[in-house]
Amino acid sequence: MTTVREARIIRRSDRRTTPWANGAGTTAEIAAGVASRWRFSVATLEAGSTFFSPFPGVDRIFTVIGDHPVSLDFGGGPTLIPRLSPTAFAGERGPDCVAEGPTEAFNVMVHRTTTAASVNIVDIGAAHDVDADGRLAALALVLGGRLTTDLGLVEPGDCLLVERGSVRVSGPASVVIAEILDRT
Repeated sequence: MTTVREARIIRRSDRRTTPWANGAGTTAEIAAGVASRWRFSVATLEAGSTFFSPFPGVDRIFTVIGDHPVSLDFGGGPTLIPRLSPTAFAGERGPDCVAEGPTEAFNVMVHRTTTAASVNIVDIGAAHDVDADGRLAALALVLGGRLTTDLGLVEPGDCLLVERGSVRVSGPASVVIAEILDRT
């Protein structure tokens, strides 16, 4: 039996940077699903105040991965979002955002009627599988250390995207693991 695998390393330098829909910042897209059902990206936030555009029908998970936390205000007062604390919210809610200093945030966006997502911060040691079986995609974004795979090394800022099958990785590395599930 042959196992089919669709996986690749996406280097930080290969990301396509685009302006936000509201013109208030930039996003570097890592990967997106068919018909834009899901998207992984990293936003660059400058110190100070900005706001997020609303995205009706979209669920978001926002995770600060840079050096400075941010506060999000959905209308009831600001909530501090510390580094490496995945924060889920409905895309209709375009919060005000205040970054305490220049920082970056990992974003997962999914169309809630067809997909769901999860984001976890994981320390990888000797061996771990990044597994897409039963999922539309699984992504490992390296924050620190590095991952060794049969596809090559995955350095800080780089990602391993698995859309079919699994990839065995070893560290040591601190990573964001994001998974996309099909709701259909």
